Amino acid sequence: MAEQKGVPYDRGWAWMIVFGYFVSSFIMVGVAKSYGILMKPLMEEFNVDITVASLGMAVGAGIYTLAAPVFVALGQHFTERSVVMFGAVFACIFISLCYLKIGIWYLIWMYGIGAGIGNSCLFGNGLVMIGSYFKRIRTVANGVALSGASVGTFAIPPLMEFLLQTYGLPGTYLILGGLYLSVAVCGALYRPIKFYTRETKAGENDEKHKLIKEDLNDSTRKRTNFVQDKENVVISNTSDPYTDLEIPIETEVNREKSVSFVTSTGSLVMGSMESLAQIVQADESKKLSNSVTIKICGKSIVIPKIFHFSVLKMPAVVFYTIFSFLVFFGYFNFIIFMPLDADSRGFKSFHKAWLVSCAGIGDLIGRVVVGIVGDLRIIERYKIIGATCIFCGINIFIFNFATVFWWCAIHTTLYGFLAVLTLP
Repeated sequence: MAEQKGVPYDRGWAWMIVFGYFVSSFIMVGVAKSYGILMKPLMEEFNVDITVASLGMAVGAGIYTLAAPVFVALGQHFTERSVVMFGAVFACIFISLCYLKIGIWYLIWMYGIGAGIGNSCLFGNGLVMIGSYFKRIRTVANGVALSGASVGTFAIPPLMEFLLQTYGLPGTYLILGGLYLSVAVCGALYRPIKFYTRETKAGENDEKHKLIKEDLNDSTRKRTNFVQDKENVVISNTSDPYTDLEIPIETEVNREKSVSFVTSTGSLVMGSMESLAQIVQADESKKLSNSVTIKICGKSIVIPKIFHFSVLKMPAVVFYTIFSFLVFFGYFNFIIFMPLDADSRGFKSFHKAWLVSCAGIGDLIGRVVVGIVGDLRIIERYKIIGATCIFCGINIFIFNFATVFWWCAIHTTLYGFLAVLTLP
């Protein structure tokens, strides 16, 4: 079998990225959705009400909302691998320090800051890595990676209940911190794309020239589509892995010498120096408009823009933002407060944990259904979201009338199933 070179799109190491994100989402989402199991021990330990006990999750969610765009931008600047590994270590330290159990507000802020910053580093950067390594089967890769959240929602609640009964509240926090530390290993799997282009820098320019010229001269190649305009400028919008080679070459275009370069969008552009000068200037202007340059100790650092407020002028964006707020408000609050509600109905401790696990089972089934329905394209996405929002709300309402474990289990399973179809 011939050796495959270049970036391993949709193959090889790309699946290690999926594995790393699977484990990351397993821990991150599994711990987040199991927080309700910690609330009763917190209330009994510090003699506080349910409002104060739930603030740990609230602080973490607030920090995550503010910090996630920042850490995704830092991932673009430093590499996603380094940011994810930093987030794992940071979350481990802060959550493990909850072992000291100094007071309720100490636990709220230590857990909230640790989980908030840690999740901000893990979630978005993992999705960026999957998008970088997968082109043809990106939907499948995302589905497999995000299924870790379903498995984590199923597996971690019984584990957390076992830890509480065996090691108490301090020991549980310490082990949860250790779980987050293991995500650093997952982050180490996030090999940057430039790793595969680095080896072509020294001593391989002749081979690069040869490969590019072969692409230019072979009009039958499926991935290359050249369009020649009146000024003999040739532009190719191609996803070929060789288009990231930013080296000048010479080739024949209508028997005239020309040069070529690669734009910031990955397009290979060829033509005379005069005709290309304007294209280069426009390309540089576009990159500057999407970034901010700051100076630290005399060194200029270019940071991508995080927020583009112009999109808020679009009615669809405003409507979708309001919709997402309402959906997430009802979605997460149910799973966090459900264990306490189950406790008030006289359910045993492990029964409460298994109710959360049932949501994980429904979540996993829902992801499979979403993939099948999405591939068949038999119904528009917005219709699915609208219908399942209604059904999910009705299901949560009926849960209030459930009196036995199996009845509650049916509703929590439906909750997990419908929430996957509901969430954007």
